[in-house]
Amino acid sequence: MKENTQLRIKVACLEQRCRELEERVGKNSQNSSKPPSSDGYQKPCKSSDSTDHPTDTDDGADPDASKSDKPNPKSLRQSSGNKAGGQKGHQGTCLKQIDNPDYIELLQVEECHQCQVCLLDIEPVKHIERQVFEPGKLGEFEVTAYRAEVKICTCGCKNQAEFPEGVTAAVQYGPATQAVAVYLNQYDFLPFKRVSEYFYTLYKMSVSAGTVANFVVRAHENLASTEDVIRDALLESPVAGADETGMRAEGSLYWLHVMRDEQWTLYYLSEKRGRDAMDAMGILLTFTGVLVHDHWKSYFSYAAVHVLCNAHHLRELLGVVDRDDNQLALRLMKLLRLSWHYCKGFKTIGMQQMPRIIRERIEKVYDLLLQRALTKEVAYMEKQRQELGRKKVKNTKAYNLFKRLIEFKAETLRFMSDFTIPFDNNGSERDIRMAKLKQKISGCFRSADGGSMFARIRSYLSSAKKQGKDIYQSLLRAVQNYSNMPLLGAE
Repeated sequence: MKENTQLRIKVACLEQRCRELEERVGKNSQNSSKPPSSDGYQKPCKSSDSTDHPTDTDDGADPDASKSDKPNPKSLRQSSGNKAGGQKGHQGTCLKQIDNPDYIELLQVEECHQCQVCLLDIEPVKHIERQVFEPGKLGEFEVTAYRAEVKICTCGCKNQAEFPEGVTAAVQYGPATQAVAVYLNQYDFLPFKRVSEYFYTLYKMSVSAGTVANFVVRAHENLASTEDVIRDALLESPVAGADETGMRAEGSLYWLHVMRDEQWTLYYLSEKRGRDAMDAMGILLTFTGVLVHDHWKSYFSYAAVHVLCNAHHLRELLGVVDRDDNQLALRLMKLLRLSWHYCKGFKTIGMQQMPRIIRERIEKVYDLLLQRALTKEVAYMEKQRQELGRKKVKNTKAYNLFKRLIEFKAETLRFMSDFTIPFDNNGSERDIRMAKLKQKISGCFRSADGGSMFARIRSYLSSAKKQGKDIYQSLLRAVQNYSNMPLLGAE
């Protein structure tokens, strides 16, 4: 009787604890004061039967990447029933010409387009004016007026002077305004409205959020050929890194893939994480160089020379040490770090690979440590199986790690035989870090198109920065690239 009472008390305590944990896990930015950045990828579905990540049954996709059904978000804001954007009857505003521009450039007609007669002495019948607005001193903007002459030749042909390339409207923003807007939105991650506020606060320019969005669209279109150049350059790269990270777009989980080396970066946004997205990216299908990655199964389906990221291995080994106090895992961590230290030392004196005798000694210690660690885990699992009275128990995380390091020994230690191969894939993680910062600031892309624009523009900016180019000047070239010529790799 006393034992039953104790059990009932214990069950009640466990039920209470279970309820507390469920409440904690169930909290998100929709139903508590937690910030949206704490939600991660586990946000509510847009509909009860939708999933963020379609199941990829043929490429080893992680089943956890597919989100389970969750209730729809419960927003306190009530729908007005109106479509997004300006409502019918609202008073719109637009950029208008001013009477006293700061600068005036007269565009003359020198000869007739039809009979080539000189028209310098002919008086123009009128002028057509187009104005370009640009930031000036703080608190001011500058306007340049281009006035094109219109003359009628004695042959009857009407001749109009040509405007500079890109000056196409009666009133418009100039390339400097466009470059700054794209820089703030795509490089510094300011939202469209904040960019609009920036121009008005500093220069008293009324640049709407929609206009900033149009600048981004134009820059994206002007960089199509440059993206092809980046893709071709990475295809010929001897050593490249690849990685992927989750990004939210259209309320769903998308994946931002990156392929990079020391000179080039290419981003690609897709709904898929596996081979479908990697094939569509257009590099790995025919890539034959060294591919550094984090052991995601889909990468092994390509005919590249594979190298595994040892920074991931060190983190996993540290987890085994913290969780199990496994001294063999600690010794293995020290061995990997010592090996990389030796490689850097030999590289500084001009060597291309580690001396064979040292490499063989390291590999021998590597094999010995892993065999002992694996044997220890097997013994632990057998003991656990007997205690639980089961035919089989689940492999421990340490066992799976040690087994993987044995099976992929060549891919793990390849950095010792070729010093052009990095020890880890931290370069890819650094390149993808800015995308995570973008997500932290903005939360998500409202559309997949917006994510694709970010991927192309960011590919260009990252590659330009790696090649020592000025970011602002690079964007200025991009917004003025009216003929869509490649902006990288030509020189």
